[in-house]
Amino acid sequence: MAQRSKKLMAGMIVFGVAVVAVVVLAVAASSAYLSRQDRTAQAGPACSSGAHANHRVVIQQGKVTPEHTTAPRCDTLTITNLDSTGRLLAFGPHEHHVPYDGVAERVVSKGQSLTVTLVQAGNFRFHDHLHDEVQGTFTVTSGSAQ
Repeated sequence: MAQRSKKLMAGMIVFGVAVVAVVVLAVAASSAYLSRQDRTAQAGPACSSGAHANHRVVIQQGKVTPEHTTAPRCDTLTITNLDSTGRLLAFGPHEHHVPYDGVAERVVSKGQSLTVTLVQAGNFRFHDHLHDEVQGTFTVTSGSAQ
């Protein structure tokens, strides 16, 4: 019985060490991802007033269309929710939101939209925080459309 108890204790210790190792690796990986995203997100000079294009994304039947948008800096991106489910839209990876144009997350009900000005060049992600399979990406180029 004592031998069995020792084996059980040793197994619990090994399991605990494995859990700690996984957590440490997950934190390191997410930190590296955020650092990489910060390096690619470079704010430029303030956007001038004037005519800039608006790029539209629609969430309908749990899908984002288009899944990816590419646009020049200073254009706008409008995400419209056409589902009956409210969406908690967030920027950055799930659980590690990164504000974009001052928005980290925002509730968008059926028929409502969220519009951001594309102020930072780089590659970005948005998702529904409550249903993270609903997600899209956008790339902001440093040049402006002429």
